[in-house]
Amino acid sequence: MRVASAIYAGHVMHRRVRPRRHKLNYRLFMLLLDLDEIDALAHRLRFFSRNRHNLFSFRDADYGAGDTTPLRSQVERHLRAADLAIEGGTIRLLTMPRVLGFAFNPLSVYFCYDASGELAAIIYEVNNTFG
Repeated sequence: MRVASAIYAGHVMHRRVRPRRHKLNYRLFMLLLDLDEIDALAHRLRFFSRNRHNLFSFRDADYGAGDTTPLRSQVERHLRAADLAIEGGTIRLLTMPRVLGFAFNPLSVYFCYDASGELAAIIYEVNNTFG
């Protein structure tokens, strides 16, 4: 099975000088998930699950409206509202999965490709500590 999903590793750095000095630098990883592959990945990967507890998990309720509407449908609705259509093209989500059920995911990025494979739109989903 060839997959488009991937793991990205990197560093986050933050520095503040006011109101008091503060600096952090730490490693992190994020998943790039093809929305159409999530179920197949959950079946294939022992430590990854969809909508159930595992070492790493993807919970649909953590994204979009947080309801039972399929995430792909929600993204496509936003695209149509912006007069964009990807007509069945790929949608990939760069996100931080839940780790042992814990979620801290301030930014998720949707990369939306049209049917020819060209990038058509990028959507940023921002969440604070309170959802």
